[in-house]
Amino acid sequence: MIKKIFSFLFLLTSIFIGLGAFGHASQWTKHVYPAIGNLIQDEEMIRLLLAVWLFASGCMMAIGILLVWIWIRVNRGERNLLFIPITISVLYFITGILSWIFVGKFFALFVILGVLLFISALIMNRTE
Repeated sequence: MIKKIFSFLFLLTSIFIGLGAFGHASQWTKHVYPAIGNLIQDEEMIRLLLAVWLFASGCMMAIGILLVWIWIRVNRGERNLLFIPITISVLYFITGILSWIFVGKFFALFVILGVLLFISALIMNRTE
């Protein structure tokens, strides 16, 4: 029963990470461009920043898709995929801690996602 709960938590966290791409991408027009549009006069630089911003959003979506794929594979019996979610969870945790310290408390969300993914991946992948 515990394993099923953490399997669901893994899936939910994975979907949340993937859907975070939409929240991230939407911040460009709401917050980023209005903040830098008047400061940076070089249109090429603004387009470059937009490209990097959207790439980061795409990476979040790709990570979410990859994690859902891992969830499917692990539920079919594979147990050799732990490295991927652990790596992603550590990235989210470290990025979250540093961003929380230097940017703001919103980034505690990344810490929470990293911890949830780490714990659920460990429990979901253990053999009975």
